Amino acid sequence: MNNKYKGLSIILILLVLTFIGYNALKKDDLKEAIWEKPEEILAITIDGEEVNSFPTTANYETSVTCSTGTGEAIWNGSKWTFNASSISKNKAKCNIAFTKAAPAPNGWYTSKNGTLLYALKNTNPVKVGEPLTTPGLQLSGYTMADAYTFTYAVASKYRSKAVIYGTGVSKNSDGTYNLTGVNSGTYSSIYSSLAGKYLPTIYVQSFPDASTTNISSIIQVVSATSTSISVKVYSSEIDQQESVLAATEDDYGTSYYYRGLNSNNYVKFANKCWRIVRITGDGSIKIVLHNDNTGNYSNPCSSSYNSESAAFAKYSGTTYNSAFNAGTSDNAALGFMYGVRGASSYAAAHANTNKSTILTNLETWYKKGMTSYTNKLADVIWCNDKSTYRSGEEVSTTTNLGYGQNNSRYGAYHRLLATSSFVPGGTGASLVCPNDNLGGKLSKFTVSDTTNGNGNLEYKVGLLTADEVAFAGAKWGSQISALTYLVENATAGNSEAEDNGQGKNSYYLLSPGSYNGPTYQFFANALGGYGSVMLQALLGVRPAVALLSTTEVTGSGTASDPYVVK
Repeated sequence: MNNKYKGLSIILILLVLTFIGYNALKKDDLKEAIWEKPEEILAITIDGEEVNSFPTTANYETSVTCSTGTGEAIWNGSKWTFNASSISKNKAKCNIAFTKAAPAPNGWYTSKNGTLLYALKNTNPVKVGEPLTTPGLQLSGYTMADAYTFTYAVASKYRSKAVIYGTGVSKNSDGTYNLTGVNSGTYSSIYSSLAGKYLPTIYVQSFPDASTTNISSIIQVVSATSTSISVKVYSSEIDQQESVLAATEDDYGTSYYYRGLNSNNYVKFANKCWRIVRITGDGSIKIVLHNDNTGNYSNPCSSSYNSESAAFAKYSGTTYNSAFNAGTSDNAALGFMYGVRGASSYAAAHANTNKSTILTNLETWYKKGMTSYTNKLADVIWCNDKSTYRSGEEVSTTTNLGYGQNNSRYGAYHRLLATSSFVPGGTGASLVCPNDNLGGKLSKFTVSDTTNGNGNLEYKVGLLTADEVAFAGAKWGSQISALTYLVENATAGNSEAEDNGQGKNSYYLLSPGSYNGPTYQFFANALGGYGSVMLQALLGVRPAVALLSTTEVTGSGTASDPYVVK
């Protein structure tokens, strides 16, 4: 090739029909491509067959292999182009493989260079793949070396109580564990010798009948003092770290979600740090607060600014705790917005006419520092799943009525809580928000989009759902440790809940749980798992928003170099 042709960008038109899984040919097998003109490469093959035009749509993956130099096939927004460099002499051997692409969020294959979607597809090291574990049914995988260390105070009333411990553990075929070398003693007399021992439960409490067999987690004592204890909690069902961007269906199409220990999903936006949770089917990028940045740091994503409450909305001074709603003895209270307490119909109970306590506090926070960024936010569905039936079931006229003081279980309960051993039959997590019992959109909160949602919100802000936390890698259970990107900065507790044996709680989720006297809402706990709690409890408020698919950014997505929204 003459020097004057070096570095030319050569536009080719190739028709490509290939099958999924096609691999580029090895260099020894490459067909010869003869350069007859500067603007043409001849005899290029796709899957061993010579063709003469590019595909006309962007939904293809490409692989380019050349005997000399390099080449790259790029979708420029309207057509495919091919750039070649360092091709030597008058002959080159190049193959371009176009593979029909898998379903993806809208704009994934056509995103513009410089946008967040483009960066996530082309430069982020976390690529789309299959999860190692099943969302909602299993924890995301991690190794014992990565296990979460949890430190808490031992309440004075438990220090004189008996503590059961084991000197070792054995694993059962179903993934549960048994303690071996079981012994006991009062905490105050044995704490100094507990390091390296194993506990049947995370918390040091008076559980003389705590089972030492078939327990869900390895709970090893790291250190202990007379007033506090540190434990390492290992609950993964596989001994392999999971960090993946995986696919599932949502209300808009195919959603890509982050699962496991991801470290390249940090975003600086609105002078706060966020973590990317998922890309919705319409191409919007849903993010959750990681650092409210009340200290006004230049890079709030830096690990040097981590704390146990940084991810929560300081909606009133330093206050970030909130009840989900007031007045718990009624099904209506479970709504992000709700209707009439004591109603005699489902429609009246769940009409979106009153704002919940947590929505009011969330809006207060939003108005303090987010309103000037509204034009960068997408109007996506925030799912407050008010359906009371399992997927595929008919709505019952005699059970799970969902109004007044009728015992009722809601959609996320049937999918997620019902996967536990005491209520079998759950189907696992889903990102599709079901219609309500009346077949409508009471559960699908949006601002102005009334095609996909209900248009009942005033601001484009919401909370994560229990299903989204399950897809991130969590599982039901107060003794379950889910090591995911959502744990960091969100471990602040509620001492009253801890004393009541509910564990150290962190933040509310948008998913209703059940009514059976008290009213229960889903929450994510300090260990990264999720459970349900009476919705008058004061837990953290952790906001989520969605960026437009066209959002432009700089950066690489790490804590030290986050994606920065322009």
